[in-house]
Amino acid sequence: MRFRRLVGSATAGAVVIAGAVSASVLAAGPAGAASPTQPSAETARSLYMNNWSDTTGIWMAPQLAQTDSNTQYGPRLGELHYSPNGAASAGSAINQIVDYTGFFRDETHGVKYDQVHNFSAATGYLDSGGILRSDYGPYSGTAMPVSIGRDYAMVPNQHFMVVTYRLTNTTGSAVTMNVLDSVHLNNTGSGSGATVHATYDSTRDADVADMSASGQYQIVLGSFGASSGHQVGDDTVSNTSSATVAPWYAFDANGSLPGNTSVTAGNVDIALSKLVSVPANSTVSTSFYLAIAATQSDALAAADTARASSDTSWQQTTTTDYANWLAAGKRVTSTFTDTGLSTAYDRSLVVMKQTQNPVLGTWPAATNPIAYGYKTWIRDSAVTALAMDTAGHHAEAAKYFNWLISVQNSDGSFGTTYNEWTGQYVSFVQPENDSIGIFLMGVLRHYQQTGDTTFLNAMWPAVQKSAGFIAGGIQSNGFGPSDFSIWEETQEYNAFTQATYEAGLWAAELYAQAEGNTALADSWSSAAGSIATALQRSSLASPAGMWNGPSNYYDRAVNTDDTARVSPVDSSSDMLLVLGVIDTASSRAASHVSTVTSDLTHDTYGIARYQGDNFYYTSPYSPAGNEALAAEPSWPQMSMYLAIQEIFTGDTITALNRLTWYVTRTATGYMPPGEATSNVTQKPIVSTMVEPVTGAWYVLAALAYGGQTDTRVYPTVTRAGANATITVDAGTTGDWPQWSSVPYFTDQVGDNANGDPDTDIRNVAVANDDSNLYVRVDNADGHLPNYQTATEFGVDVYAADYSGAATATTTVGIDGSTLPRPVSYLVARRSSDNRYLHYHVANGAWVQDADITSVIAPQWDPATGRVELVIPRSALASSGTANGTVEPLTIELEHQNPTTLAWTEDDTSTLLYRLTASATAALYGNVR
Repeated sequence: MRFRRLVGSATAGAVVIAGAVSASVLAAGPAGAASPTQPSAETARSLYMNNWSDTTGIWMAPQLAQTDSNTQYGPRLGELHYSPNGAASAGSAINQIVDYTGFFRDETHGVKYDQVHNFSAATGYLDSGGILRSDYGPYSGTAMPVSIGRDYAMVPNQHFMVVTYRLTNTTGSAVTMNVLDSVHLNNTGSGSGATVHATYDSTRDADVADMSASGQYQIVLGSFGASSGHQVGDDTVSNTSSATVAPWYAFDANGSLPGNTSVTAGNVDIALSKLVSVPANSTVSTSFYLAIAATQSDALAAADTARASSDTSWQQTTTTDYANWLAAGKRVTSTFTDTGLSTAYDRSLVVMKQTQNPVLGTWPAATNPIAYGYKTWIRDSAVTALAMDTAGHHAEAAKYFNWLISVQNSDGSFGTTYNEWTGQYVSFVQPENDSIGIFLMGVLRHYQQTGDTTFLNAMWPAVQKSAGFIAGGIQSNGFGPSDFSIWEETQEYNAFTQATYEAGLWAAELYAQAEGNTALADSWSSAAGSIATALQRSSLASPAGMWNGPSNYYDRAVNTDDTARVSPVDSSSDMLLVLGVIDTASSRAASHVSTVTSDLTHDTYGIARYQGDNFYYTSPYSPAGNEALAAEPSWPQMSMYLAIQEIFTGDTITALNRLTWYVTRTATGYMPPGEATSNVTQKPIVSTMVEPVTGAWYVLAALAYGGQTDTRVYPTVTRAGANATITVDAGTTGDWPQWSSVPYFTDQVGDNANGDPDTDIRNVAVANDDSNLYVRVDNADGHLPNYQTATEFGVDVYAADYSGAATATTTVGIDGSTLPRPVSYLVARRSSDNRYLHYHVANGAWVQDADITSVIAPQWDPATGRVELVIPRSALASSGTANGTVEPLTIELEHQNPTTLAWTEDDTSTLLYRLTASATAALYGNVR
């Protein structure tokens, strides 16, 4: 979801993509999978790992992408970043090493494997214990008698990593392998004459490098178990007779190291070697450690800590820490009997944890730097933080949001991209305002799940600015500000961004409610209602709306000149459904999804961005050329949007198949894919893999499938108003078609106090004419008891005074519940009683003053769970009412305890309802 233009980066791109899955694979799932669904055969080319506090390393394969012309490096640790004492500074962006690489010789057969770029391939993945596993491919196209693996354990909260070589002898005879473990240091001050001083510490059997002359750090390379040789050397010296020869030249010449103990040079290598005997048909491991610290004493202390335990002990510590971390959050092991799906979930979280900058909390766009370098997209990282929170990992989410408010613009917006290491703004396509709404949703989700009032109060000023940016930017066409949004192609009123605006304002409204600021809440609710109305307006109207009536789907956007954007179907508009801005149960949602799946489905369950999409194919902006091999590659993130929508509508079979498809398109070790997968090769595209936000959407979809989350936002109060006359008949017979043109408003299912679906509101609709209000309530259960049949229920409608007079009010309901807004009047009927009662507030209490007899009493349909009320306007006012008046209207279902017969107010839905004249357009809402 990055802009099509590539910015300068160190290297070029690569190819990997996704395709079709056999029906037999997709049939496996909760009914019982015979074997775990497997990932694709493609590997990630670059992966992050960190120590949870201040150090990040990046593993890299020989080629980052198909356009990577590297002929120097093999599988390696390609980068090491350090932020001592938690400091985020320009120094954080400095890679402290050129590379940290293993070189090999088979001394038994006299064969060298030290031109490491000849390892044409290497697989890499993070296992569920947080250990990065890498396996080397053939050397110069030929399999080796002893296969090699190199594993990295970045031990949490320690200042060292443990690097383990796995040597597997597949022959019938023992083989002696010679391993050179070598670090080439990146002295950033070499151009100005600064040098590195490196020494060999015989007590520790370790090389110690001091880079302080260039303002850098101390690095220690040591061995678990005695080394066979050591060398601190000058990388520019290739003469093997020189004491300061670079370690590789000596190793290449005869397999031994000269043992130099001190060197001062601008370009330094440090290395240790080991001779390892590998018995026939056996695997032997040998390990080293690499420590980093700001001072030499701290670096040596880290080395001593490493040496105090075994390599296997530190690996187990790492695995245990990650296991405990995963266990502290939400799991899906009981959701899926197909363990491939639950493993992919765990690995996504591990990737997200390992990829997060442990100091700032930022996430890079992708772990492969070849396409997008080291940029953090605010939008993507905000979704990743939201997914972390949803999965129960709140500290990581809080770290990101606390950083994010530190870079908020004064107007409440954010820049598009920032530097992953320093958090500094990086100029890119502007504006991309979808991040604003996701920020608002994210901080709400964190507060809802943690109840952290300190967090709430810290975020409140930033929330006000961001919500104010959206609300203050409502245009004459009803939309929020235009932007470049998710595809970064054209500035327009994008459906994706408008969805995040509306849901973000709802989230901010809930935040304001928690802060006790109902005036702001209502202001933001009004702005959200404006966007909702514009989204539902016809694309044929002037100004154009987002609903493409002739083709029955939501357009990608409206042009900035207020004309309809005549464009192909675009799956990013599915965000309207994911966030609950459009009710997934509505007819418009159903026809939209039908269009998207019909026009954009590839590879069985993959979804393309839009028709004719040539990014990753023939576009000149493709990160690594033609990686997809065909137009319209599938984007797993878009597929997860649809999976979530299918879960909401109860189509769990298709949703499961889509989740399973996703897993088959992950990389080796279930690493999350990047932006896209190829419909031709059925593999993930490597140039933007691994993408944390893609893994985040799988996490959200998996949790939604197991009923552990709902990505939709539900406001406290919704703006509404529509003019219609509804005839309510006894028993509601024949009434329901009348409501087809009246907007309705959803309420969260499952949030009622008693858990009885009969009195759990699914949605409400309200209209008025000059005499009456008409209210419809649909419950979650789809049925209701008959008259005077247990379990009984009641329907209440509270309202403020529609005359605008200063009438007595209360926020306490008839049964003692707290109402979200002050009200003065109540009309009510219970299913055990045929009376239609009217109440008013006097001295803070409810007083029943009359029966309403001028209109039919509230009616309900037991077969559908629908209730209708006609309310005289005069019943909600102390004097006359005028169209255009807006007051709170709280609609409520009451529940009677069948044992105690006590009544409680079970579920409410509150509207700021505008009395609407016949010539005034309705406020939306959803369309039946």
